[in-house]
Amino acid sequence: MSLSGKKKLNVIKQSGNKKLAGKVMNVNSKNIYYQSKMDKKDLKVKKLIEDTFIPHPAYGHRRLAIELMMNKKKILRVMKKYDLHPPRLWYSKKFTTRPSVKYQDEFKNLITDISNPMVNDIWHCDLTYLKFQKRFFYLSAIQDHISNEIVSFNLSARHDSFLTLKTIKEAVLKQEAIPNIFHFDRGRENLAEKCIKYLQSLGIDISVSDPASPWQNHIESFFSRFKAESGDMNRFETLEELIEFIYQYINYYNKERIVTRLKTSPVKYRQSQRICS
Repeated sequence: MSLSGKKKLNVIKQSGNKKLAGKVMNVNSKNIYYQSKMDKKDLKVKKLIEDTFIPHPAYGHRRLAIELMMNKKKILRVMKKYDLHPPRLWYSKKFTTRPSVKYQDEFKNLITDISNPMVNDIWHCDLTYLKFQKRFFYLSAIQDHISNEIVSFNLSARHDSFLTLKTIKEAVLKQEAIPNIFHFDRGRENLAEKCIKYLQSLGIDISVSDPASPWQNHIESFFSRFKAESGDMNRFETLEELIEFIYQYINYYNKERIVTRLKTSPVKYRQSQRICS
């Protein structure tokens, strides 16, 4: 069809004369009506997706479907149709801790064969680095195995056992709970003697990831997501602003952000389990 022909067709379609438009395009006028009706519905879904991106800038089609209570295939189709993407930034660098030598063979991975664990049965702990204004800061955090809730976290200019132990003690105080199993990777900061002794004094079994298997520590996924969704840390002018952002993000992650597996947020899931019990 020539350019002038397309212009004529657009004029005909805009006029609402679908029969005439159907003749020009050599298609059934009912299909034109169906397509027009579908476009209107899709535009409404598009608006809902864009509105949801404001408080949840990292939601993919599965979380959007849960949030909007729609079919995930429909959400994915509309996203592809209008080229919608979560407005997030990806972070590719990875921080690895130095392996512990003293406890290299003493502890094993205890969480591979656990069946039906409950909230606060298993906690995962690790730390990661944040580069801010040419300096490195270290974020230590503890995550519940089932709810994904970040039960405690701390930021420090040093990555050492003091940071890890402080985060462990705060988790016990805040949750008013003691896990059955505490899972680390093999970093020296985690498997320091003072951390091991404190956990053992509470009767907690210590579990560590297998060598070269960082994915076994579930909190690695949280750190990756946190960095991906946070973007450039240097947009903050002061360290205080960065710290405030970290608190806000973790509060949002715990209380609002949907865990696809649970179909709700970590805190709401924990609260629902208390009601059930």
